[in-house]
Amino acid sequence: MAYTREGVAKRGHSRYTGTRRGEKMSGRHLAQAAALACVALMLAACSKKPEAPVRSLKQSEIAKLQRIYGPGKLEPPSEDIKGLLPMRQEALGDMLLAKREYDSSLVTYLQVLAEQPERHDIRYKLGVALLLTGQYEAARQEFSRVLAAQPRMLEAREGLGLAYLQEKKNSEAIQEFRQLVAQDPGRGKSRYLLGLATLLAGRPRDAIPELEAAGRLEPKNPMPFAALGQAYLDLKNPAQAQSWVKRGLEIDPSHKKLNHLLGLALAGQERYDEAFAAFLKAGDEAQAYNNVGVHFYLHGRYEEAAKCFQKALELRPTHYQEAKVNLDRALEKLQSQMLEGDKKKAAQ
Repeated sequence: MAYTREGVAKRGHSRYTGTRRGEKMSGRHLAQAAALACVALMLAACSKKPEAPVRSLKQSEIAKLQRIYGPGKLEPPSEDIKGLLPMRQEALGDMLLAKREYDSSLVTYLQVLAEQPERHDIRYKLGVALLLTGQYEAARQEFSRVLAAQPRMLEAREGLGLAYLQEKKNSEAIQEFRQLVAQDPGRGKSRYLLGLATLLAGRPRDAIPELEAAGRLEPKNPMPFAALGQAYLDLKNPAQAQSWVKRGLEIDPSHKKLNHLLGLALAGQERYDEAFAAFLKAGDEAQAYNNVGVHFYLHGRYEEAAKCFQKALELRPTHYQEAKVNLDRALEKLQSQMLEGDKKKAAQ
């Protein structure tokens, strides 16, 4: 009997879903999360400079800011920005960066640097804004200029490493993060970033000691435990991966990345019902069916896999190309499996 999508549908559904693509991209998603998580701390640290206290805005300055940055106005007119003092321009740039108006913050920081090119703290913030807009090479150039003047500025070296990490230049990122650890071995974030870069370089065993150290130094940060889970998944040890991921979920039970990793760990142990529940917390029902279906497929259980992919397609019929491709593969494997079984029966 040939299996078709319609045939699978008639035979009933198993409750299950994850994607091979999703598994391969997990580490890269961790890198993106690391970059975003670090930026707020980078900016906070940069703002702590020994200068006079920032005075309150004057009413005239408040009016000017409201005029320039009213609703829908994302591009600041340079002539209006020039009318503000450099200190006020800096505060404005920080406000725009916090509001995720990255292009506007770039313009503002450039205005400050045009008047005060020696302001390495502003150049650092410019690098952060470039990093957040995906201009990684330009960000690296700014961070490098800061480090040339202030070689022990941890935040600038961290930004440089993160830019390399986003460019998938893992060797260069590892070099920068090693320097961070050498400068401050007790800094948990540095250990985490070094472990993450090492993991992304395809060296999970080497990454584990750094990630464990990060977990000890920052026990309330779930990200080292997520990376440890990914490392043990890469080493084909889903039980150990589950143990570390659960540590992270104790800190943040609703963390989507951790729930996705828990689903991968449970599915790797063929605990499909539990895996489905974890995947469901990490995404929607269609994704959950697809994810479990991938693991049925990897374990050679093609009929169950096909049912999962079919269910994913029913839940998201127009926007789930991945489930369609996975279903076609599962049906092809199932057909081959059945033909092989028929041949063995005929030979007996």
